[in-house]
Amino acid sequence: MRKLFLFFTSLLFIFISAYGKSADFSVKAFYIDCRVQVMTVSAIKKFASDLSKKGINALIIEYEATFPFKKHATLCNSLAYSREDVNEIVRHCASLGIDVIPLQNCFGHCEYILRHDRYSNLREDNKEISQVCPLKIEAAKKVFREIFGEVAKLHPSKYFHIGADETYLLGKCKKCSKRDKSRLFVDYVKAMCEIAEELGKTPIIWADIILKYPKVAHELPKNLVYVDWNYGWAPDRFGNLENLFKLDAKVWGASAMRSSPDNAYLVNWMNHFNNIAVFIPFARSHGYDGIIQTSWSTSGIYGFHYDTGYEILEMYPMRQVYPMSGFQILIDAFCKAAADSNALDTEKFILSYAEERYGLPPGDARTFLEYFKLPQTVVRRGSDANGTAVGQLIKDIAALKHGFDRLTPSKNPGEFEHYRMMLDIRINYLMYKEIEFEYNSPTYEISKAPELKMRLQKVILQADKLGERFVKLNESYLKPGQLEEINSFRTKKMKRLFENLSRQEKIN
Repeated sequence: MRKLFLFFTSLLFIFISAYGKSADFSVKAFYIDCRVQVMTVSAIKKFASDLSKKGINALIIEYEATFPFKKHATLCNSLAYSREDVNEIVRHCASLGIDVIPLQNCFGHCEYILRHDRYSNLREDNKEISQVCPLKIEAAKKVFREIFGEVAKLHPSKYFHIGADETYLLGKCKKCSKRDKSRLFVDYVKAMCEIAEELGKTPIIWADIILKYPKVAHELPKNLVYVDWNYGWAPDRFGNLENLFKLDAKVWGASAMRSSPDNAYLVNWMNHFNNIAVFIPFARSHGYDGIIQTSWSTSGIYGFHYDTGYEILEMYPMRQVYPMSGFQILIDAFCKAAADSNALDTEKFILSYAEERYGLPPGDARTFLEYFKLPQTVVRRGSDANGTAVGQLIKDIAALKHGFDRLTPSKNPGEFEHYRMMLDIRINYLMYKEIEFEYNSPTYEISKAPELKMRLQKVILQADKLGERFVKLNESYLKPGQLEEINSFRTKKMKRLFENLSRQEKIN
């Protein structure tokens, strides 16, 4: 996997050299994901104030069900902001010179809309409800003209992001299956762009689908802004970028600081650093007009609890990640890379950051660097994606922890605790995965339940203590109840296994 990443990295540098352009970005934006983790108003204001000092001039906020809809209040969940909350955020950002651009999905990633009976007639599929059927243009225009209008009213920005990424169900329904996918996509997106333009807005879309199906891309509005999102892969992952460039349209780029496979106990740090270091110069050299740092609190994929006839009882996010409060170093890495015409030197940046931000001496700064270089991947069947056994992973991370726990930052110590927190959560996860592997091994039998239960009990007690630390460290950052929900998500599987082992112990 690492060799493949390095290959893509070198390929990007070749593209940069070959293209030969260099320009600054007129839009330097940061994306806030309110779909699963909802920041408090005070946290967003503080975040915006910090970003404004570092050259960021736009926030893109994806509210989903946290927007305070009136006519479409059916969509609002228990974490929804008030209209005054949104006004306060927009006013504060405006005072800092930051433009707040709303992101309102209207095609793919519409689960939170299509789950409701009120909008079920728009579905492409009745079971997999992520996407609006692109042939239902008139019905969709009626709904989204109202939704767009409500959102736009609270956001004076000239831009309006309408999403349109990952429409994987294109052509799935019986009628759509007979149509060209590029035509389906373009005709529908054109209709949504018209609504945005009626509101005096310049529409923005993610570029992945039009890159995949470029046949009639030339029919899309000339003022449409395309966002080429690249989180560490080859430039042609979605399709030939030349098909985008020849549209002579504005193109923005987007990197990521939280994305797959990150979750509550895994952060692929070096992938994110390298993504910033490689893709931002690539975007600059290709004349991209803007750059966005995305930070996904979930995958955007959901699981469902269905009743008869696929009636949706509940919708669950596939993935939770550590809150953005723990990622200041990546936030600052992006700000530096977006402002500097030179590519970010990742290791040099981390070392200097350790000394300047946390007051660590040079020797300790090296230990800080090693923290980020520690491989982190999902563990399945007793080993990680690189084939390293979970027992060895525990030894490696324990050795790092021994040195890391000795670090004493003289600056920003509270912020530094997030790194310790994430490291301890990772160790707790690995200890659980070792027990889980034994439980699933061919040699496991019921007589081993008491011993495994005893070991797992210690891991759960540690997990609960970590949960208390986690809540205390992140209090006031997210709206009430969410930190507890992340803890529950993180420990759910281990506690279910403990219940199974307890039952087996009694039977035995």
